[in-house]
Parts: sequence; C-alpha cells; structure tokens
Amino acid sequence: MFSRFYVVFLLIISFSYAATYEDILLQAFKNSPYLKSYEYQKKAYDGKILSAKRTYNPEIDIEFGRLVSQTESGFALTSFSLSQQLRLWGEKDFAIKSAVLQKKAQEYFFQQQKNILAGQIYQIFYEILFLDQQIKIKQKELENLQKLYSFIKEKYDLGDALLIDVLRTEKDISLIQLEIQKLKSEKHARESYLFAIAGINPQKIEGDLYQLRSLKDISISKLPLISYYKLLIKSYDEEIKRQKVLAKPQISIGLVAEEDAEELGKYEFGIGISFSIPVFYRNQGEIISAVNRKKQLIAKEKQYKLQYQAQIKSISGQYKVLTDQIKKLDSTAIDKIKQSLQLALSGYKEGTITYLDLSSIRKQYYQTLLYKAQLYYQLHKLYGEFIKIGGIR
Repeated sequence: MFSRFYVVFLLIISFSYAATYEDILLQAFKNSPYLKSYEYQKKAYDGKILSAKRTYNPEIDIEFGRLVSQTESGFALTSFSLSQQLRLWGEKDFAIKSAVLQKKAQEYFFQQQKNILAGQIYQIFYEILFLDQQIKIKQKELENLQKLYSFIKEKYDLGDALLIDVLRTEKDISLIQLEIQKLKSEKHARESYLFAIAGINPQKIEGDLYQLRSLKDISISKLPLISYYKLLIKSYDEEIKRQKVLAKPQISIGLVAEEDAEELGKYEFGIGISFSIPVFYRNQGEIISAVNRKKQLIAKEKQYKLQYQAQIKSISGQYKVLTDQIKKLDSTAIDKIKQSLQLALSGYKEGTITYLDLSSIRKQYYQTLLYKAQLYYQLHKLYGEFIKIGGIR
C-alpha cells in the first residue's frame, strides 16, 4: 500500500515540476545518445596514445635439425635468435605527440557537438513555447467568439440578427477548434522529439517566449571547431616528422645462439645487430599523404573561419531587424488594432457595422498577435544558431 502511494507521489511531483531550458540541457549532456556516441569516439583515442607508446615486440627465430649417427637419431635445437627493433631518431616521441594532439583535438570536437546539441534543443524548446502561445491566442479568440456567438444567437432568437451571421459564427468556431487540435498535436510531437534527442523522460517544460537573450561577442579563433583543426594540423606536423625518421636506417639488436657444427650439443652465443636501410623507398608515399592531409585541414580551418564570420554577421543583422519590427509592433499596431476591435464589437452590437466588418477586424487583431509570437520565435531560432556556433552563455 505504501509503495503504491509512493509511486503516485513521485508521478505527481514529476508532472508538477516544470523544467526550464537549462534543466533539460543539463540532463541532455548526461543522457543524450547523440553525445554518448561522440564521447566514446573521444575515449577511443586513449588506445591510439597507448599504441604510440608501445615497444615493438621482440622477434624469436628457432631452428631444429635432425641428428643422425650410428647410435642415436632425433630432433635437436640447432639455432636460436632473439631480436628487438629499436625506436630511434625520436620516432616514439613524434608518435606520442601526434596521438596526444589528436585526442585533445577530439575533445574540442566533442565540445562542438555539445554546442550543436545545445542549439538544437534551444530551438525545439522555443518552438514548443511558440506552439503553446499559438494555442493560447487561438483559445482566447475562441472564447471571445463563443461570447459573441451567444450574443448573436440571443439576438437571432429575438428576430434582431440574421441567420447567416449565426452560421458564419458557428463556422468560425469550428475552424478555430480544428486549428487548436492541430496545434496541440504538433506541440505533442515536438515535445516527444525534444525528449528523445535529450535522452530523458517526458516532463512539463517552462519558459517565456517573449523573453530574449542578448547576443554576446564571439572570438572565432577560440571556437571549439577552430581549435580542433589547429590541433589536428599540429598532430600532422608530428606525423610528418615521424615518417621522415622512419625513412632513416632502422636498427635491431639481439641474442644469437647456434649449435657448434663439430661438437654436437654445444652452443656458441653472440650478440647480433641488424640494419634496415631504405634504398629505393623512403616513405615518400606516407609523407606526401600526411602533407596533403595537413593542407586539407588548413583549408578547412580557413573555410570555417570565413563561414562563422558570415553566419555571425547574418545572425546579428537579422536579430536587429526583427527586434526593431517588434518594437514598432508593440508601440503602434497592436494597441490600435485592439482599440479598433473594441469599437467594432460595440458598433456591431449597436448595428452600425456588419458581421463581415467585425470578422475582418477580429481576424486582423489575432493575426497580429500571432505575427508578434512568430517574430519572437524567429529570434529564438536565430539565437539557437548562435548557440551552435559559440555555445550557451
């Protein structure tokens, strides 16, 4: 009995708690499958570092020969050698530096993916708030229309209103009800998508569509993706150095034991040194590949710098235009249309204007409210793109 009460209590608490954008983002950083895949990719570079630090395994060479004599025959060990290739000319250091730089670069790439996820969640979060605001505006319009319908129906029953006005009002009520159902369905779908990409359970969200965040300055040279390319370029510098030293003579040392050719069963021991000298091929292919890969990364870095500059300039410009439109809308249009609607309602009740005139002004008023909400949603979409570039601030 107590356990059931406890479950119900938890459900009530979970649905009464409203999560902000920041709340959902913190949960997404812990639970998002999208981020987890990149986190595992980042951890995979630990293996590359371990591989770079490795010492080559020694090579063992064993030979057996058949001994045949008048008294005995069989197999015996005739030769044994143990050799170890040395990592000379700083090759090991170059390999480790290259792998470490790649891991650090991947950490910046992971941060960029966090920024992208944060921006995407921000845009979906405010899309849901926009849909919710549209529902509220439509519900307000429906409520006012139902009050008007009661007035018209009463007048019609008294013989002071036309049947066509009654039918038109019923039609408008039906259309708004359908629009509200459609908006609710879209809102539910977007909520499901938000919780899916965040990797969290459904919960009530809380936010203010009409509250904006200011755009902050972004240092392009410090952006995660730019840092990612810078470190990868440095890692290829180390790889090029490594390939060049691998083109130098490689040395192996070892221990050699061989059976004495005259006195069977006795062995001679010695130390062996072997050289591998590149004559015809000096890692030209690997060096050319690494050099051109480095050039490709330099070009990518430059491309993203220019792309980010253009995006930031575009977002800032659009942000200013939209905020200016909202100021004009708030200072002039909405108040005037609201006054016009109130006068139109009084005029219709007094019989000085027709239902069509009233309907036109009513629709204009609520379309203006929806337009204002649309402007704010466009601003939040722009801010989401801003987050994708520079992260949440």
